[in-house]
Amino acid sequence: MWRTLRRYPADTPRAGARLETAGPGITTTITQECVVALPRATYSPDLVTITVTSLRPGIAGHVTVGANLNSPDGSYQGPTTTVGHGEFTAITSQVVVRFVVLPWAGFPVLGFDAQVDWADGAPQSITLDYVLLECNPWVWWWWPSRFIDVLTGTFASSA
Repeated sequence: MWRTLRRYPADTPRAGARLETAGPGITTTITQECVVALPRATYSPDLVTITVTSLRPGIAGHVTVGANLNSPDGSYQGPTTTVGHGEFTAITSQVVVRFVVLPWAGFPVLGFDAQVDWADGAPQSITLDYVLLECNPWVWWWWPSRFIDVLTGTFASSA
């Protein structure tokens, strides 16, 4: 999809990149939440929520959301996996898809796309975005989490 939508042949996917088809279609938003449990595991999964909003209210359409992992410089793009489906209807113009990303050292960029096949035969709408995974083990909370590991290990051994 990157190769199809990019404007310049030399472009590579990177955090902050966004591509979309022309015309009124869809927008996407993403939120991420680091899931941490005590005692702490050696990693924290990233709970991702993608909201797809129709810019064509009242028009039905089938929504597919996909995701893949990428290197920071765009030299590696992992295979895209479908992470959810949904429907726009006459009264519903948002689809919410949630999934978990386990940390994968070296591939901290999440690429995600939404595609809509419109019931009225309009051309397919596509958005493609790249963001940094917030729960990458090298982000700011890594050192405080090591302190939590020490504390939970101390309490576990004294019980």
